[in-house]
Amino acid sequence: MENKKNKWYSKMPNTYVILFAIIIFATALTWIIQPGAFERVAVEGTNRLVIVPGTFHEVDGNPAGIFEMFTAIPKGLQAASNIIFMILISSGAFKIINSTGALENSIGVLLRKINKSKIPSSAVVYIVTFLFSCLGLVVGPEIQIPFTVIGVSIALGLGYDLIVGLAMIVVGGGIGFALGPICASTIGTSQAIAGLPLFSGMLLRTVCWLTATIAGASVIVWYGNKVKKNPEKSLVNGISTEGLGFSKNFDEYTINKKDKYVLLALLGLFIALIIGPIKYGWYLDEMMTAFLVVAIIVAIITKMPINKAIDIFTSGAGVMFGAAMMVGLGRAIQIILENGNILDSVIYGLSQKLDMFGKYSSAIIMTIIHGLINFLIPSGSGQAAATIPIMFPLGEVVGLTNQVSILAFQIGDGITNIIYPTLGSLMAMCGLARVPFGKWVKFAYKVVLIVYAVTWVFLLFAVKINWGPF
Repeated sequence: MENKKNKWYSKMPNTYVILFAIIIFATALTWIIQPGAFERVAVEGTNRLVIVPGTFHEVDGNPAGIFEMFTAIPKGLQAASNIIFMILISSGAFKIINSTGALENSIGVLLRKINKSKIPSSAVVYIVTFLFSCLGLVVGPEIQIPFTVIGVSIALGLGYDLIVGLAMIVVGGGIGFALGPICASTIGTSQAIAGLPLFSGMLLRTVCWLTATIAGASVIVWYGNKVKKNPEKSLVNGISTEGLGFSKNFDEYTINKKDKYVLLALLGLFIALIIGPIKYGWYLDEMMTAFLVVAIIVAIITKMPINKAIDIFTSGAGVMFGAAMMVGLGRAIQIILENGNILDSVIYGLSQKLDMFGKYSSAIIMTIIHGLINFLIPSGSGQAAATIPIMFPLGEVVGLTNQVSILAFQIGDGITNIIYPTLGSLMAMCGLARVPFGKWVKFAYKVVLIVYAVTWVFLLFAVKINWGPF
């Protein structure tokens, strides 16, 4: 036990400390890196600005002082306000749903049937991870935050630990959002910039996504089985699970008529979150509305007193306030780099000299470059607008098609979301699951490495076949 206490991840500071340290580092960079900027133009038919390749030029510096560093924090909160309110509203709504007991009852009944049917626990992990990977195809990770409670409950009921529950949601949803063939904010933006048919290349991307999801789930199962055999090997051994597990034995759980109505409302929410973005172009405002409407419906169905419903909603949102603040801190880092006129310099510097390598090596290096930039610009569409216009011509110089360059962007941009503290939704999920970020990193870096290796195989195959528009 003494050796475990001395592990590096047990000494990781509070997430707020980590993010603030990065803010200080970003501020220091504004004094060190030569400022520069690209010219930008709007993508036809949109108001999104993209970089014009070959237009990088030096500009006057604007290094951030201490006051500007602290001012970036409220500015970051304002810039990320839609995501912050999404976290608060969805968490408050989910608290109402969860307070009815319908979720616990239904999961308890489900796990009882699983135990009786002798379905392997590992199969359940694969299924849940795949389901959230499917959800990740159409919605970002911030929408999946409230569902962390479901993943943790299932994992604990199967005899796993908190990390397995968190991983099924984060890894599944993260891979789906990163590598899915129909993500509007990443694939849609990138292909619009490239002038490619929307969602073209779906077959190869679908196979890549499925394979990566299986690989990610396999790492979760490997870790989970190790913990099941020896609970002492759990990275979160000793952390309280009170209130996250089950309050009764599985045999005591039943589903009543009220529970069925609540579950029906929750199913409607799932369907709305999938169909809304695909068919009607929903984004955060509409999704927040969906959560609110379902919360009200559930309160009415269960005849919940209005004052009680409000108290439950505000307590659920309040629990997530700290995590929501982290989103603003992450956005503050980007604001400091942008205001200091060095964000484009970082992008330009990382992209230089790519033409010195062959096309196979260049494709791999592009994923690494996108992965590094993703630390600073965790927004998929934001990074696409900032980097794709540069990477396309660089890729063409070394013999890569635009479709290959987009796949390299997907791999680099999305997979690292599983592990970066600048992604506020990840911090929120860790908070809900009571998993310290340092201990999550100890587990998650293995997922990142395995998924990178798997997707690189597909990337190299795409280079080999000179992957075109379709």
